[in-house]
Amino acid sequence: MQSNITVLGAGIIGICCALELQKRGFQVTLIDRRGPGEETSYGNAGVLSYSNVTPLARPELITRAHRLLLNRDADLLLHYPHLLKLLPWLGRFALRCRRKVFLQDGQAMSALTLPSIELHRQWIAQCKAQHLLNPPGILKLYRNRQTFIRDRLERELYDLCGIKYSLLDPDQISEYEPDLHPVFVKAVMIDESLSLRNPGKLCQAYTDLFLRAGGLLQRAEIHALNWIDHRWELSGNQGRHRTDRLVVCLGAWTADIIGQLGYRNPLAIERGYHTVFAPMADKKLSRPIFDVDASYVMAPMETGLRVTTGSNLVYGEAEENPSQIARVSPGVHQAFPVDRVILHKPWMGRRPTVPDTLPLIGPAPAHENLWLAYAHSHMGLTLGPITARLIANFVTGDKQPMAVTAYAPQRYLG
Repeated sequence: MQSNITVLGAGIIGICCALELQKRGFQVTLIDRRGPGEETSYGNAGVLSYSNVTPLARPELITRAHRLLLNRDADLLLHYPHLLKLLPWLGRFALRCRRKVFLQDGQAMSALTLPSIELHRQWIAQCKAQHLLNPPGILKLYRNRQTFIRDRLERELYDLCGIKYSLLDPDQISEYEPDLHPVFVKAVMIDESLSLRNPGKLCQAYTDLFLRAGGLLQRAEIHALNWIDHRWELSGNQGRHRTDRLVVCLGAWTADIIGQLGYRNPLAIERGYHTVFAPMADKKLSRPIFDVDASYVMAPMETGLRVTTGSNLVYGEAEENPSQIARVSPGVHQAFPVDRVILHKPWMGRRPTVPDTLPLIGPAPAHENLWLAYAHSHMGLTLGPITARLIANFVTGDKQPMAVTAYAPQRYLG
């Protein structure tokens, strides 16, 4: 008889955990209030990039802290009504904006990122989803040479981690993306990174693989967790569900559900927005671009050119504020011949983040048969498969492929 396990949360992290646990011989039930990949996993830039090793806590942020606190720059928008609640998080984050810590955290992120992208390649081939891939590579573009020089620490981290990249001048940028306007003086091509034309469809493709192999998918909103008679009982709008083992992967909502068990909330929520532009006739973007000075990513999708913003930092829930879309839109028009806006109401997603920007992956510190996988910040799509492998190893007791203390939930929940 197969052992049963439940995965709570059907974003990319939960889907991957369900799929990997199924491969290990478990009968897996995947539960979410919405369909697979319909929350934050749906609306990202579709990037599986080696450049994701870069921690958010960068030394250069300290030099413009006054601008960030006053919401002067487009890459960060603080939600002032939550500022007092955010101050402890911001303080811990600021302490990590040091060169040594940046490189240390970046190498810890690299240990997850590099194998995870390789696993994605295998899984994408397994579910025959190669048609969702753009041409390889991600372009990081600079309008200002000083910004390019400022970011040399990132390239030092790439070198430490063995990440392949190429430095491009304006003529070389045009060779890769001939329809870009000539406003960029320098670029970094992250050579072997992958990107998707529809990240939601990848979530569905992985889910279909899981279901075809006998996995169970249940749509329910879970309100409470209880440990009763050595089993977990989940209570929600569809009644009660009991399971021997439980993995919680609810992203930004994880803190609410495990808070009932006594765990504090270590998260700030980086809300991100996207809109979609149609390109001008006969104009094409082949791969995602990150316009560093204008603070947006533009990615070619099946529906058009998806433009995603930086972070709108909140603590918990708050009214939507898509003003970053308006702030970055002039830069989009300067960089590429876009036509009309296709998506008139910007989409919003919630990216849960702890101060060191490394995810929480592992057993819950004070409860048995409970594992946690959340706080992936901007890297959830990239880190799905490796998170799943680590969680499955924790559940089965198999040896981990790397040191895992840097990701232990204990560091924030203990």
